[in-house]
Amino acid sequence: MTETSGHPTLLLVEDNPADTELVREMLDGPGAPAPYTVRHVGRLSDAEQILRATPVDVVLLELHLPDCSGVHCVHRLQQISPATPIIVLSGLVDETLALTCIDAGAQDYLNKEELRPAMLRRTIERSISRLKEARATDALRRQFEHLVGSIPDAVVVTDQRGTVLFGNDAARALFGRGRGDFIGSQFGLDLRDGVVSQLRIPGSDERRVCDIRVVNCEWNGAPARLTLIHDMTEQKRLDDQLRHAQKMEAIGLIAGGVAHDFNNLLAIMLVYAEMLRTEFEADDPRLVEVVEIVHSIDRAQALTRQLLAFSRRQTSEPTVLNMVEVVAGVHSMLQRTLPASIDFVVLPGDDIWPVLADKGQLEQVLMNLAVNARDAMPSGGRFAIEIENRSITTADHGVRPGDYVAVRVSDTGTGIAPEHLDRIFDPFFTTKARGHGTGLGLAMCYGIIAQARGNMTVESRLGLGTSFLILLPRTYQTEEQLVAAEAEQEELRGRETILVVEDDQAVMRAAAAALTRGGYTVLTAANGDEARRLLQNHRGRIDLVLSDVVMPQLSGPELAEFLAATSPGLPLVFMTGYSNYPMTTESGEGRIANRRAIMKPFRPNVLLSTVREVLDESERERMLQQ
Repeated sequence: MTETSGHPTLLLVEDNPADTELVREMLDGPGAPAPYTVRHVGRLSDAEQILRATPVDVVLLELHLPDCSGVHCVHRLQQISPATPIIVLSGLVDETLALTCIDAGAQDYLNKEELRPAMLRRTIERSISRLKEARATDALRRQFEHLVGSIPDAVVVTDQRGTVLFGNDAARALFGRGRGDFIGSQFGLDLRDGVVSQLRIPGSDERRVCDIRVVNCEWNGAPARLTLIHDMTEQKRLDDQLRHAQKMEAIGLIAGGVAHDFNNLLAIMLVYAEMLRTEFEADDPRLVEVVEIVHSIDRAQALTRQLLAFSRRQTSEPTVLNMVEVVAGVHSMLQRTLPASIDFVVLPGDDIWPVLADKGQLEQVLMNLAVNARDAMPSGGRFAIEIENRSITTADHGVRPGDYVAVRVSDTGTGIAPEHLDRIFDPFFTTKARGHGTGLGLAMCYGIIAQARGNMTVESRLGLGTSFLILLPRTYQTEEQLVAAEAEQEELRGRETILVVEDDQAVMRAAAAALTRGGYTVLTAANGDEARRLLQNHRGRIDLVLSDVVMPQLSGPELAEFLAATSPGLPLVFMTGYSNYPMTTESGEGRIANRRAIMKPFRPNVLLSTVREVLDESERERMLQQ
């Protein structure tokens, strides 16, 4: 009840003192089932003030008051407190007026002339009982709305005609509606139970992937439909990303297997072709044919690197490059990529500084940007590559201050929306239509430039085009220095004993032949386990182990662990066409498991120079320890 004593509170609105006293006697007289707390006012305005300030269980209302009369009294009190029961006490026997008051919201209409204490008390108790039920129902409804409101899925209740009767917070957020304009509106969606489909949000072009459940129910005693909508858009996006990742991982595994076997074949051809080339004099006409074989092997190796680059598993082989020459070398391929409706322009600067980077990877960056530009200009436009020297004095461009070669790649396409620019280099993020992009291209481009110690940024405006700025640090190393160093290393020979461990017999024979020509004594083993037994039983000296990485029974890294435990001073060099073991670059040297490594196919002079360097370094360390 509304009073702390637990007694029901009655508000008696009566301006006649005699009638007021009569009602009090009926309520407090002999036989009353329970005491009431009665508050009395003589004007409707006073009653309104009380209803606004404090709760009341029942209003006993006279219709003829100094400041209001008739059914208007019921209307005014109903507007202030719709749930409070109103019992009209009237001296008029007017059936029409009684029905009008009931229709206006009054609980009952009692004639004062016929009023008896028992009748009045029963009417009051009945009204209080209905009020309790209404309050309990209202409490349950509020509890239901609070409970359902906290559900992350959208819950919508509609009547049989599709009018929204209830919608929780998630539903209003999904449809972008406020509470005031959602309740009472037409739902506007014909949904079926158990369907996972793209749901178009009314009033917009946005589509959400949703799991929908629809059941029949009752709402306020009337037939209704309850719709439960589980928004799966984000989950679908994550699932798509996972499938993309799994697909790319599968492609990477296939590419790795192909690259490993293919590079083994190329290694055999390249070693023998290079050794054959040394047999001919410079004026021998057959030398041209051998050189063509070597060039073909180089192109085949480039294909393998592109295959690995597609799966983001390529190793970096930086060389001194001139970006103008890099762009010129790939110009014809870019021209074929772009349709005739796109004007392709190259604007090279003068005396462009050299950079140290992987040529194949830079070509892939340019190809990727050209493909993106083509897709952004379906009706034609302009694709430009500008190259210039630039000295950076601040860190505003994401690189350290210094000298850089700036490559700006721009188009006049559709542009990129501002909200997408911050995510444009994120893996798996793409603005292209489903099935037209993996979202890996720009992420791979960014990684390639970062691997070359540079930076890549983007600027774009919708309808005006996109511009990518690539900054590559200037190198002070020259191609002549590299050639001279290689020429000097080619003359380095040795007399040490080298163990070649390779499961491919043809590769083993080719590597052994190159080392033998270099003056070395060569032992061979077909796998890591055979090499381990040979090392344990061989009586003579072994100065270096040249081992493949991927082998049956005992892999190269496992063999390296055995050597570290049994012969810690014995150097080991890895050779690999591809492996799952990451290959890192330290001071320009490739390493696997912290051991020197060279990529197949390799030229004999590269193999000999690497072996010589490792042997000399091992000898220096041994001398320092003595």
